[in-house]
Amino acid sequence: MTKTEAVKNRIFAGSDMDYVGICPSSVLEGEPKGHRPSDLLPNAKSIIVFGRRLINGSVQTKFRFMEDGVGNIVGSYSAHSFVLSINHLCMKQTYDIAQYLENTFGCFAMPVTNNVLQAVQPEGNYAPFFADPYKAGLPIDFYKAAVAAGIGEMGWNHRVITPDNGPRVYICAIITSMEFEEYDKPYAGPKLCDPVKCGVCSEVCPTHALDPKKGTKVTICGKEYDLGKLDVNGCSVACFGFRRQLNPRTGVVVDKDSPTDEELAEALSRNFEKPGFQTLDHIPMFHCERCLIYCPVGNWKEKFADHGLSDREVK
Repeated sequence: MTKTEAVKNRIFAGSDMDYVGICPSSVLEGEPKGHRPSDLLPNAKSIIVFGRRLINGSVQTKFRFMEDGVGNIVGSYSAHSFVLSINHLCMKQTYDIAQYLENTFGCFAMPVTNNVLQAVQPEGNYAPFFADPYKAGLPIDFYKAAVAAGIGEMGWNHRVITPDNGPRVYICAIITSMEFEEYDKPYAGPKLCDPVKCGVCSEVCPTHALDPKKGTKVTICGKEYDLGKLDVNGCSVACFGFRRQLNPRTGVVVDKDSPTDEELAEALSRNFEKPGFQTLDHIPMFHCERCLIYCPVGNWKEKFADHGLSDREVK
């Protein structure tokens, strides 16, 4: 059994992960200074990316809140699929996998925070990690690593899109000095995200933060991906729940779809004063997520609409 096979078997079977991919750390060496694998682990050679799908039963609770106004079950998504349970689970498994790598192969293995969880001082204001990973305080852009490792492709909504679960996945990463006999290649199957034919993520955005027509491009391992032009602060307003329809308990309402950095920082500081506002992620980012829960990729129709779990019309 090769090292690649042994590590993947351990992560799939021992940690019960749904996704595993491995890419050379060099794929992120073009990132900004301080966010390159070699900045974090000088002898970095590889990035191991793995993750779990979000539970369909928890995801559908967002439909109950957004479509039916049932608010007392949102915790099934926010606490279990997005913040508490899955964060604790992935933190533990990431540490266990890193320890396994060091004990078994004598390498260095650095667990990477898989959200703004315990993040050091962000560069600017907090932001949803998928919207602006470094503004959110992440050490590396593990979404790019996930694409390089073949887990999925980048979507218009700035998420990693997988064939079987769309963007409804939770991703973790480990930087290691270990070299592998072979590395995974980027996803090469049928195109998953087509904003021209779809556009659902832009359509459902409550703050109009994701432009339906204007985009940008990101290159990963020589392959270009189209991403929508994203207003990070507008996305933050929705994710932080600074609108009554997204978070009836919000202490501060931000009326602008696109606040300035200063206006967003003021809203965050005022909400930090509210008891219960802080979470394991420091600030809750689960109040919107519409571009995740309504993305049709990953058999959305068969999983949700066909069971009467969402009344959204399927294109």
